[in-house]
Parts: sequence; structure tokens; C-alpha cells
Amino acid sequence: MLLERDAERAAIATALNAAAGNDGSLLLISGPAGSGKSALLRDATASALAAGARVLRADATQLEEDFAFGIAQQLCRPVLVAAGTAERERWFQGASEQILRALTEERLVTNGHEHNLPTEAVLYGLHTVVHAMSHDDLVVVIVDDLQWADHGSLRLLAYLAKRLSGSRILLALAVAEECEAPKYALVHELVTAAARIVVPAPLSPDGVASMAEVAFGERAEEPFTAMLHRVSGGNPANVATVLTGLVGEGLRPIAAQITAATAEAERLLDHRIMLSLGSQPPAVLALVRAVAVLGDLAEPQLAADLAGLDEVEYKSALQSLERLGLLVHDERRIGFANATVREGVEPAIPVELREVLYRRAARLLYEHGRPAERVAEKLMKVGAAEDPWEVRILSSAAGTVLERGAGDLAARYLRRALLNTSPDSEERGRLMVELAAAERGFDLIASARHVSQALSLLPAGPAQAEAALWIPPALAVTVPALGAAVRTAVDSVLRDADPAAGTDLELRAEARTWYPGARPPGQGDAALARLRELETAERLDSPAGRELAVVLLHSAALSGSVAADEVETVLKRLVTEEPFDPAHAYTALPLLVTTLVAADTASVLEPALAAAAEQATQRRWQDTAHLIAAETAEVKRAQGDLAKARRIALGVLEGADHETWPDALALSVTTLAQIALETQDPELGERLLAVPMDSTDHRVFAARRLTRGMIDLVRGDPATALGRFLDCGRRLEREGWVNTPQYPWRTWAALVRQRMGDLPAAQAHAAAEDVVAQQWGSPLSVGRSLRLQGMLTGGADGIGLLYEAAGIIRESEDLAERARTSVVLGTRLLDSGEPDAAGFLAEGRELAKAIGATWLDGTGETELNGPVLRFSGGGLENLTKAEAAVARLVVRGWTNQQIADSLGVTRRAVEKNLTGAYRKLEVSGRAELIEHLGESERD
Repeated sequence: MLLERDAERAAIATALNAAAGNDGSLLLISGPAGSGKSALLRDATASALAAGARVLRADATQLEEDFAFGIAQQLCRPVLVAAGTAERERWFQGASEQILRALTEERLVTNGHEHNLPTEAVLYGLHTVVHAMSHDDLVVVIVDDLQWADHGSLRLLAYLAKRLSGSRILLALAVAEECEAPKYALVHELVTAAARIVVPAPLSPDGVASMAEVAFGERAEEPFTAMLHRVSGGNPANVATVLTGLVGEGLRPIAAQITAATAEAERLLDHRIMLSLGSQPPAVLALVRAVAVLGDLAEPQLAADLAGLDEVEYKSALQSLERLGLLVHDERRIGFANATVREGVEPAIPVELREVLYRRAARLLYEHGRPAERVAEKLMKVGAAEDPWEVRILSSAAGTVLERGAGDLAARYLRRALLNTSPDSEERGRLMVELAAAERGFDLIASARHVSQALSLLPAGPAQAEAALWIPPALAVTVPALGAAVRTAVDSVLRDADPAAGTDLELRAEARTWYPGARPPGQGDAALARLRELETAERLDSPAGRELAVVLLHSAALSGSVAADEVETVLKRLVTEEPFDPAHAYTALPLLVTTLVAADTASVLEPALAAAAEQATQRRWQDTAHLIAAETAEVKRAQGDLAKARRIALGVLEGADHETWPDALALSVTTLAQIALETQDPELGERLLAVPMDSTDHRVFAARRLTRGMIDLVRGDPATALGRFLDCGRRLEREGWVNTPQYPWRTWAALVRQRMGDLPAAQAHAAAEDVVAQQWGSPLSVGRSLRLQGMLTGGADGIGLLYEAAGIIRESEDLAERARTSVVLGTRLLDSGEPDAAGFLAEGRELAKAIGATWLDGTGETELNGPVLRFSGGGLENLTKAEAAVARLVVRGWTNQQIADSLGVTRRAVEKNLTGAYRKLEVSGRAELIEHLGESERD
């Protein structure tokens, strides 16, 4: 049953009746694919047969397009074979006997081939035969998919069309709307000759609803019908395709299933469109492939050039694709109507042709001056680069995307560029250095390896030095082979350099020679002298000069050759002038953090570190982010925010690659060691010591020695603790590290001596610490040294020293040390009955509260380094992994036995971890633990 086709059927009936009355004509049925043209032809065939007409029918296909007179034979052979001898003789009067034989045999070939018949003779003979048939009966000639008819048959149909007047012949043709184009000249001629053109209209919503009811066996709800009509456009074939698919998926025509049905319908129609492309003319296929390859860069001229089409061919193909609903375009752009179509077209292009098209597209974009990055996108779709321009484009594109932080994409471009470079060429070395620069944000080991490989391909001198400086100094110190390669490269440019007028490259190279571990101990005075030269020559205005200044100041500060105020002045200027982006992690600039911390001015770095962390996250430089986090943790620790510093540093310790990023490890270890000492927390210390570390790094060695000493002391072994503190000091002094606020070994040695009853020795250590502190001059170092002396000195003299310490320490950024000094002084005043005691004790409590801490037991001095801080409450980050796991399960309401069974441990182990959690979180028991952790830890 044809739905909503009454007008179309009436037009066909009128044409049939006219032809029966000797008014033959050409009836054309035109419309987009799936609109019902073939169904109308079938209906016309049935009507003609019912009226007693002789029907000649043929269906053209793309596969038979080159079969000469194939449609003519389809039309005539069945009738001629079935006809009697008398009919044949009557019909072929005036026609060649050869035509009769040809039409009833396998093929009809003209122009000197098999039957040696001129085309004109065939046209005339066939026309004569059809007209002879019409003398007996009404003749209806029906051809479907006219656009695929062979050239000879099209000529025959055009010949007939001009000679229908006064005949009993109806020529009914169906042609795809998208093929009515000037290229198909004979098709266009037939379209123009049509007396009647029938264009099937899209189905209405009611028509779609009728089809849906038949398919589903139930009436479709109105919203569902509306969706079907919208998605299908009322195209009968589209509706049928969708309905078959939806029924197969078990969906029902109800509003509740519209979302799922819509997605499935769109998928089915996209698939149908893709299938229809296979039957399109070559020009149409060429254009659709060109648009798929060009993507969002598809402009009309570019698409036409890539498809190899002239202006007429391009417009014809574009019209066809528009009618299919595949493309949209304007004067500047041409693209697919939806992304799904492009996703289907591109993979369907044959592999060899796809590579040809992408390489040709890249060339076109390059010649039209499109951005290198966009050209590179196309080159990434093909094999190795074939021409020098392709390598240049890939390299340029890598630089562009690297500037915006897409290192992984830049690396892919450069790896592709390397595929076709000579294995021993300087160009390969240059590309490998570029690759190393791209990789260092996400794979530092690979980056360093590629630099090392590139060095042998580059000429000695500046080229090698530039390459070597891509290796971070901390990694070069850790890996001897890398360190040797860097030293060789930088020495080659420094050999004849003028220190007073060095180039930026020479200054950067010199910074490596001053990096910790690169020179023998005792170079602090020389470093300070070199810094003076830089200042005199005004070389601190360049990034290279600032990097060298940071290294020199670090060396001078460690050796005690310079005072904190001078360091603060210079470094604050450097911080202001030097962009502190994530790339600082690959230079010597991380030394800036530890030097500013030592100078008690670390807060100046907070905004810069926050911005660098955000940029590292945006660029997905996870390893770099770990180093920045370690720097941030040390700054927080220096400000006295021990809880936050602890949480951040532990995250670095657990997440960072220790071998690749030694600076991240050393900084986080230093931070955690100081927190462990500040809080006298042996569990944190044990957690720290359990991490495998490189003890050749002086920072790591000192942090571990101090931590072990604290653990020994807390656990009642002062003699062993003293040995560890003194061992730490000897190692640092042997390396020329005299001024070490982050590694307070003298302070702890003095406290141990005091506990062991050797007060003179304790005071000697304190005096030595005071000499270094006074020379350095930071509020933290001087204030802490005076507090230590005050703790070791009895009576009014001790109180006087503590008053002096409290006055100086107020200028420090370290709130934890300020709080401790206030409590120590307040306690001593309380013991002496002084009225100022309450004020200092209250100040100490308030400062501790400001950093989220309290004093252990709420009392004053303990036996060790003054009162002990404890994080007030806090969360699971303050617990060990085992304690945190137990606490989480308690919050969920589990019993100790359930927890033990779940974790595979004993009930006693659960109770031990739970006790530890109670103590650290300062809660009295299970109920308070659940209340303290709250809903955030519940399921």
C-alpha cells in the first residue's frame, strides 16, 4: 500500500490514459533516494498491466553502466523472446535482421565490434520496433534509476522521447534527484523533455504514524511519532529503516523510550547514508572523501583541488551531496552535516588512497599558507616524511603546540619527523633535542636519553652546550653518565669565555659548574665574589644571569659567606623579575626555594608557586607538578603550617618518581624530617625512613640522620641519638655546609648533651650555633639560637635570653617557632611567678591554633626541644595507612572483629592501630572518632 501518494498516482493515471488515446509522453519521477520513486514505478507497472498495456521494464545499476545498450536489451529481450514469429515479423518490418538477433542474444555491440552495427542504425531500429509494438497495444516503457543507464541506452531513450507525439507510448522514468546535473547531459535532456514530473512528497506525521503502527503492532504515541518524523524527514525509506531497527532492538513506540530510540534512529540513518555513498558517481565520492580528509579546514577551492574536480564537476558533486543531506556549505567552508558521517567516511577510504589524500591535503594546506600545526595534523596520518618541507612543518608545529603546553603532541610530531632523517645527521641531532624538550614534561628519562644521543650528532661548542642544558641539573648530578656529558658540553663553551661579558649560553653553562656537587667544598667566598662581578656588570637582568645568581647565592649561603639580608634583597628582586613557570623545574631555580626558606622569607614565593602548579596541571606535567608541590610543602613548613606541609610532602613522597626527580624527593624528605623533629613524631620518622633514598645526596643524608636521632632520643637512647646528630654535622661541614637552618643538628646535639647531664658541652654546641646564626642574621636563625641558649641557661640570664629571642622571632615567618618561643618564655615566667607569663602562654596557644595545632598535654617545656606540637584533630592524612584504613571502617560502623577479618589481620592489630588513631586525632574513643571524622568518610 502506498501511503499519501494519491496525487502522484493520479498524475501517472492521467499519463497512461493520455497515451492510450494516442497522446504519448514522457513521465519523470524524481526525488531524493528513498522517497518512493521505485514504489511508484511498480504501481505504474501494475496499473499498465491491468489496462492491457505491454510493459517494457528495466532497472539500471551502477555495475552495468558500461554495458553497451544494456538497458535497451533489458527492455526488449523479454518481450521479443516471448513473442511469436508473426509478431516479430510485424514489429521488425523496416528494421535490420541483425538488430533482432542482437536483441535476443547475449550482447549488442556497435561501432564495428561484435555485430558491426553503427549506433545510429541501432537507435533507428529500436525506435522502429517500439513504435511497431504500439500499433498492437499501449506500450509503457519503464526505467528505474535512470542515472545509471549506459550511454547507448540513454541515447535510445532520448531518441524515443523526441518522437512520442501522436503515439501510444508512455515513457516513465525514475531518476535520483541528486543526479540531475549538467554532467549527465543525456539525463538532463530527458528531464527537460518530460511532459509531467512527479516528485513524491515526504510523508506527513500521520503517514509515519501509520507505518509505525504496522511495524510495532501498536499505535505509536504522538511524541514518539514526532521524533520519527523529525529524524527521518518523512522519507519513506528512512522511516522503514528506522522502524525495522527499532523493532529489532525491542523498543516500543512510547514517549518513555524516546531518548534511546532517537540515538538508535540516528545511528541507523547514518549507516544507511554511508551505504548510499557507495553508489554515487566518482566525482561525488572524490568530493566527500576530500571533505573528510580536510576536516574543518575544508574550503571550497581546497576541497575541489584535493578531489581533482573542475568548477563544473565540483558544483555538480556538491549539489548531489547536499540533496543527500550529507554536506553543508557557504562561501568559505564546506563540511559534513554531522560528525557521525565524517567518522564513517574517513575509515572507508581505501588505505593506499587515504595516505595519498592526506599527503596531498598537507601539501595543499602548506602551499596555501595554513598554520604549520594544521598541516602537521594531516602529515600525522601518513607514513614517514618524504620531503624536507614535511620535516620543517612537523618541527615548526611541535614548537607551536609546545608553547601552549602540549608536550605529548609535540613529541608525536617530532617522532614522525625523525622517521625519515639520516641516522648520523646533524638535522637528526637537532630534532632529537627538540623531542627532548617536548618530552621532559611527561617523560624526563626519555628526554635525557634523547639529549645524550643527540650530543654525538651535534658539533662541539654552542650546539652541544645548548642541548646539554636541557638536562635538569639535579638529574645530571644523580646520573654520572649524564653529568659527564653535561660537563663536557659546557666546558667546551666556557673554555674561552669572558666572565665579564659572557653570553647567555655561557652564563647558563657556568651555573651548572656552581651547582651543588659540581665543585669541591669551600667555594662560598668565590661564589660571593662571582656574584659581585655579575652585579657590577649588570648581568642579573637576563634569565641566564638570574639562574647563575641563584646558584651562587645558594653556595654562599650554605657556606656562611653572605648574610640573610643580602640574600633576601637579591632573591626578592630575582623572584620579581624571573617568570616562575613550571619550566623552572628543569633549571637551577629550585635552589631559590631552599635559599629563601633559609633566609626566612619564603612567603614571597607563594603566589609564584601557586601559578606554576596551576600551569603544570593544565599542561599535564605530572612529574613537574610533584616538584612544585615539594617546593610548596617546604614553603608551608617554613611558615609554620606543619599540617598542610606534611600532607603535601607525603603526597610527593608517595607519588613522585624518586629516580627521575631527585629534587622532589630531597625537598619532601627535608620537609618531613623537620616536621618529624618539630612534633617529635617517631611514627612519621619511621614512615620517612622506609622510603628508599640515595644517601649520596647530602640533603637526604642529613634529613635521615636527624630523623633517626630524634627517634632514638624519643625512645630513650640519647647516646645513639647524639652520635647520629654529630655524624650529620660532620658530613655537612665536610661538604662546606656551615649555615644549615633546615638541618639543625647543633640544636639537637645540645639538647641531647643537656639530657645526658653535660651542660658545658650543650652550651658549647649552642654557642657554635649562635655564631653561625648571628652571621646569617635571619630572624628565625637568631631567634631559635637565643631560645636554645635561654633553655640551657638558668635564672634571670636565661629569661633575658628568652625575652630577646621572643622579640626577634616576632619578625619570623615561622609561626610554629614563634609559638614555641612564647610558650617556653611563658612557662619560665610562670615558674618564676612573673606576671607576664599568662600573656606569653596565651600568645603561644593562639599562634598554635592559627596553624591548626595544640601543645602536647597543654603543658610547657618537655624534656627535648621545648614544647611539642600536635596537629589539633585533623583528618586521615595525619594517620598511617593502616590507621586510616581502620578508622574508615570504624566510621562505617564495623566492629573490630569485622575489620580484622576484612583486612586479614589480628584483632589486636586493629586495636593497636585504633589506639594510634585516637591519640593522633585527640579523641577519647570510638564515638568521638566517628563524630570527628564525620560524614566525609562514610559511604
